Amino acid sequence: MNLHIEKIVYPGKSMAIATGKVIFCDEGLPGEEVEAVPIKEKKTYVEARVTKILKESPHRVPARCAHYKTCSPYQCIDYPLQLEIKKSQIQEIFLRSLRIELPNLMIRPSPEIWSYRNKVRLSLIREGSKAHLAYHQPGAQDEFVRIEKCFLVSAEMNALLTAFREITTAKNLDVIEEVEVKESSSNQAMLLVLCLNSRQDMEGLKENLAPLKSRFPLRGIICLVKKRKGLEEIILDGENYIEERIGENTFRIGPQSFFQVNIELLKEVILDLRNIIPLSGKERVADLYSGVGTFGMSLASNAAEVMGVESSTENIEFLKKNLALNRVGNFTVCEGLSEEWISWVLKKRIDLLILDPPRKGISRSIVQSLLDEPVSLIVYLSCNPSTLARDLKLLNSKYKLKDIRIYDFFPHTPHLETCAILEKF
Repeated sequence: MNLHIEKIVYPGKSMAIATGKVIFCDEGLPGEEVEAVPIKEKKTYVEARVTKILKESPHRVPARCAHYKTCSPYQCIDYPLQLEIKKSQIQEIFLRSLRIELPNLMIRPSPEIWSYRNKVRLSLIREGSKAHLAYHQPGAQDEFVRIEKCFLVSAEMNALLTAFREITTAKNLDVIEEVEVKESSSNQAMLLVLCLNSRQDMEGLKENLAPLKSRFPLRGIICLVKKRKGLEEIILDGENYIEERIGENTFRIGPQSFFQVNIELLKEVILDLRNIIPLSGKERVADLYSGVGTFGMSLASNAAEVMGVESSTENIEFLKKNLALNRVGNFTVCEGLSEEWISWVLKKRIDLLILDPPRKGISRSIVQSLLDEPVSLIVYLSCNPSTLARDLKLLNSKYKLKDIRIYDFFPHTPHLETCAILEKF
């Protein structure tokens, strides 16, 4: 069937309308005419696969990565239109879910749209005698797409991955299932993280990978060994962290630590928060899902007290190290789930609450606590606008939306970060 693509809806599906039904396609820019075949039919919509672009948009550009459809499908869209698409998606979600119009919605572009990621994780697969790096095919755990080079990471990271792949082929290192590289934007030091099935798989790895240490600024090589529950972290060589400098703080980041992948834009977010949030030095701040301390530590110098809640063991370890490294003395670490700490935190009569939850958003118990004991100001950073809109709808009886803006942390992908600031009525 021939379709006219109307728009791209979150999270990245191209939408058309035909025979009275909504058609969601895997490809197609607004205004393009495409040929597509249905692959799944539902009551209210049809899923289709595009087989041919019949009429191209002037905003279509050549993709740089051969595998772009796997991880960064917006590569074929010029960057100004990418920003407009993401902006319109947020406007549509908020209008539909909250009946809020956002005509002046601000979107802050990424300072760099290539080589912006400080982390990449790939599977290691073998075809005959050769090792290859690969992404999982979207939606399929046992199908892979080979990766030769990724333009979203630096040339140095690509060179390290190429050298690593050559060694794994030459030395037949088929015990490695996945490889991750983290790179500091501050000093270009890197961590090489290897995922293995057992400790026995480590035999000979240090010697075989030794040539990488002389060619690249590797701070350390780490093995993550699968256990019944979780992963065991073993330092094969060097240190188990890299460092990032954000404002006046230095953050150490471990192999399993969560940290934003776009450091230059993260710096802009923190500057924006400092300018938007009126802290006088007397306020109490709570930072839920605090990770290694990114936001709570960045605001600590302007607050009387910060309480950081974190459940990940490695994040807690590095959070404490970062507090000591930066001599932050007004930060209390609360170890455990946000749901377990929220009542205690709210009884401290905090002035500002920072929420930076995973994609699933905040739980109903946290929502209810915030309704029962409203906070003067909430900063909600979200990587999923759908769950953000859901949570704001639940909170709207006690809070009004003071400000909202988009940060394009992930150019060339459908992903985005939204920052909403809520004020108590």
